[in-house]
Amino acid sequence: MPSVVKDIKVTPMDHGLKSNVDFVATVHGVDLNNLTDSDFQVIHEALHKHKLLVFKEQPAMLHPQKQYDLTRRFDPDETTGGFAHGVDPYLTSHNGVDIYGLPNRPAIPVQPQVHILGRGAVPDDHYQFPPGFKVKGINHHYFHLPPHIPAEEREAGKSRFYQWHFDGSLYNIPPPRVGCLLAVRTPKGPDVRVQWDDGTGTEMTIAPGATAMVAGSRALALLTPEQRDIAYNSSIEYAPHCFEWMSTAHSTRLGHTLETEGLEKPLDKLKPWSKDKICTYPMVWKNPVTGEDSLQIHGQGAFKLFLKSSPDGEETIIDDLGEVRAFMHKMMRPVLDPSNIYAHRHEEQDVILWYNRALWHSITEFPESYGPRIMHQCNIAASDHPVAAREVST
Repeated sequence: MPSVVKDIKVTPMDHGLKSNVDFVATVHGVDLNNLTDSDFQVIHEALHKHKLLVFKEQPAMLHPQKQYDLTRRFDPDETTGGFAHGVDPYLTSHNGVDIYGLPNRPAIPVQPQVHILGRGAVPDDHYQFPPGFKVKGINHHYFHLPPHIPAEEREAGKSRFYQWHFDGSLYNIPPPRVGCLLAVRTPKGPDVRVQWDDGTGTEMTIAPGATAMVAGSRALALLTPEQRDIAYNSSIEYAPHCFEWMSTAHSTRLGHTLETEGLEKPLDKLKPWSKDKICTYPMVWKNPVTGEDSLQIHGQGAFKLFLKSSPDGEETIIDDLGEVRAFMHKMMRPVLDPSNIYAHRHEEQDVILWYNRALWHSITEFPESYGPRIMHQCNIAASDHPVAAREVST
């Protein structure tokens, strides 16, 4: 039954008997452009309980300033308001307005913590962007291990998960507490078939341009007792500037780890970095409201493992990348099954909000003939780095 507070309805989503997904709720009756403090209290509690909220029937497109305001409310101790991946480089100018970001992630000038993601042309007169401005889409041909899906098969609806991750730079900057995504333009066409391409023959039918999600709590539950002991007592050191470091390497075809081919960018060729800014995070993070634990690991950014099976146990350090990735595969692969995945079908003007410290997500590809996918995403660097679940008081 939906819970009702004033005129706001939070309704858990029914995923069907064949699904193991136990998160996601739809929210009706709140106008995010006119958010009140009492509205936010309902949203705050609901988000930590359901981990992903879908805001339906918004009376107008969420303004970038209001999207930022909603996102920053979840971290009142954060004072800089900085983008979760650091300072954006200069991209272009139009009518005297400088635009920052990357071709596949330009920042909106009026609220630079909000970025445009997707592929294709933005609407006309869209927040000071030049006429005909196009967002460069992701393409697994440039990142995944060959063989790739042939162009004609992609156009016929074959797809892949691009990268399973939680949002965060994994270097210096704390990962956001929440992520927020507004659907401005969505692709129009039949559902696509996501291929695992890992030799299992697994595939899944989803909406074009869907955002796929899995719960870290489910990933933790699927581990063996021995693996859970290790997860609770171990940590991962992530590579410095890990996205630059992995930019010359190949992802696995499933998008959860990297292939070990020696193609990573050498550490001495990265932009300047220092050891004190390297991020080493526990494997299990605790939800501060519900007390639920989640396996929160980033398989592609992992550089070194510090493994223990008990708090006082002997620590084993693994720094061989092949061994690191074999370990990450064993921890991540069990949950990456269709029965555990929620693939959100975006509808224009809807907003999704997720608890970034309890979910993993991946974008998915779709045929170019389906038209543009234009999304506004906001995530803000947190005021704190994650600490081990066993160290968090509930």
